[in-house]
Amino acid sequence: MSLRWRRRQSVAVERGVGKCEQNHAGSFGYPTRPDAPYDFCPQCGNPMVWDCPNCQSPLPDDPGELISARFCRNCGSPYFPHERDEPEE
Repeated sequence: MSLRWRRRQSVAVERGVGKCEQNHAGSFGYPTRPDAPYDFCPQCGNPMVWDCPNCQSPLPDDPGELISARFCRNCGSPYFPHERDEPEE
């Protein structure tokens, strides 16, 4: 009996999480989600951020950390331009 093996191609699935300035979270590449990142928040219309504008590191994929994060954990840059102008708490 001869066995024939078929080699499966591994397909890299791109997925990610993002948010808008109003902290509305979004995702792409997961089941039941869009296949690609989208430009604007479907809840408020603000631009979505999918990675750090400075170093291009992905946003945290933990929901709690994603909502509270305002600055990149890798380079310290703000995700939204006006964040540096706000007074510290």
